[in-house]
Amino acid sequence: MPLVSKIAALAQVPPPILTAYLDVNPSYSRNQSTPRGYIRWLKSAGQSLDRELPPDSQKPFRRELKRIDRFLKSGRPRGQSLVIFAGPQVWEVIPLQVEVSEELHWGNPSLHQMAWILDEHRPRGAVVIDGVGARFFRFWLGVVDESPSYTFSFDVSSGRKPHLVGPSTPGVSKRHGTDRDRISARVASQRQRFLKQSSRHIAEWAKDAGISPIVLVGNAQEIDFITNNLPADLRTQVVSLPKALPQVASTDVSKRLKPILDHWEREYEVQVVEEVIAGRGSGQTVIGLKDTLDRLQKNQLRELVVARGLSGSAQQCSSCGWIDESSESACAICGSERQTRTLRTLLPELASRYSVPIEVVAGKAGTTLLAKGGIAGRLRSAKKQSARKSNMPILSAAS
Repeated sequence: MPLVSKIAALAQVPPPILTAYLDVNPSYSRNQSTPRGYIRWLKSAGQSLDRELPPDSQKPFRRELKRIDRFLKSGRPRGQSLVIFAGPQVWEVIPLQVEVSEELHWGNPSLHQMAWILDEHRPRGAVVIDGVGARFFRFWLGVVDESPSYTFSFDVSSGRKPHLVGPSTPGVSKRHGTDRDRISARVASQRQRFLKQSSRHIAEWAKDAGISPIVLVGNAQEIDFITNNLPADLRTQVVSLPKALPQVASTDVSKRLKPILDHWEREYEVQVVEEVIAGRGSGQTVIGLKDTLDRLQKNQLRELVVARGLSGSAQQCSSCGWIDESSESACAICGSERQTRTLRTLLPELASRYSVPIEVVAGKAGTTLLAKGGIAGRLRSAKKQSARKSNMPILSAAS
């Protein structure tokens, strides 16, 4: 099952579930000892969490904690990190090639960190154009995949080959001529056709794989030509790099382009937050936990924007399920009792229920949004679309 679908299914599994985010990177010295560092951390974090749980939750919690401990001791995990979901109805181990913040959570599946991991490491791509064709690279969750290349080939069989066009006078070298000009024009025409077809390949590839942004690498004139032949919405997600990278290895492509992709991401997030703030006055957006939760539960949002590191909680009615930030013990709608829920578990649940993607912002954009409550939403009625639109991993399906 694809990872995004797997996470979507986890959001529907009833609690209690023990969620563990573990740093198992074998290159770290703490994970080279016996017992390994992540096993010691799990024991310590488990003891602390156990003391905080009510008596009726401690026995099932300890059972799942031992289950994870046995699994970790049975062999050395692969990858840099592990995310484990353990409960009476679920056992899911997800290895990752990216870093996580170690976390242990009991109750509803803790998917908030997974949400921003998927957002931060959304599928991004690069297309390298050179004299022999176009190479397609997809970067996701620390892994580089190279798709089949699109090869450039030209046919001059219908015309005279340049090296067979001899001089009209013996002993005279012929450097120019009608046939040579025709061959040159034919090659140029076929190259232009290749570039147009490459634009179509890129558009289809980006759509099918949900890739954004894309770095186009190659001759400046050729990548400009390709960009201009892309659909208008995809052009906003293209970064041009006029540089020759002939026959470069896929791992080197990733290292060279990561700073460019990261810079694009941060600039994009700043743009998202600026649009959200500007749209509040015109009724296109809402900002702050109170209004965002209200509109989300009324199915009026088309996108959530959340600052990475957003913490806090809200109250959920045990009967009708309504959620708000009020501290009242009784639900204002039905009068039933309410329970405190952390936002890190609530937001992915709500996003999944209402099929709303989450955009997680960090850096300058995250700081700006945190100063305004840390959460916002774009209204469904707003016509202005996000620059990236919805060709990214959708956290409604990832939460």
